[in-house]
Amino acid sequence: MLDAGDPAPDFDLNGTAGEESGAYRLSAAAGRAPVLVAFYTEDFSPACTAYLEALRDTDWGTLTDAIAVFGVAPGNLDDHRAFATELGLPFPLLVDHHGIDAQFGVQRPDGTTRRSAFLVDGRCRVRFAWADDRDAPDGDPPDLSPVLDAVESL
Repeated sequence: MLDAGDPAPDFDLNGTAGEESGAYRLSAAAGRAPVLVAFYTEDFSPACTAYLEALRDTDWGTLTDAIAVFGVAPGNLDDHRAFATELGLPFPLLVDHHGIDAQFGVQRPDGTTRRSAFLVDGRCRVRFAWADDRDAPDGDPPDLSPVLDAVESL
């Protein structure tokens, strides 16, 4: 898994943009504001629902002046859009067809993606890395306080 100080692999991924879709480039977004790249395992699973709801419910404005949040998971754009709409997410969900999870070091041996978050700065360097190593099939939200503390310290 990448750690603070490591270069973040740049990516171009398609993702949700409300009812539309769009292309998202990490380096372009990071050039405007820090980016929280939030990997999750799959759409509609209880654990990932709780994780993305916790990100959705965070009052980012009290932590920092500007930040972009990208949810990233395997799957397809239609499922991501349905999931984002169901949860009322204010951030895009990006489709990882390129093994970006493996490049960040959060792909498990079985090919699934570990719930994790990387705070990426304007130089496309990882400022903070976090992984939820719990198996939380019941949908308990993860403790995001380390992530929120890192954002607040920007």
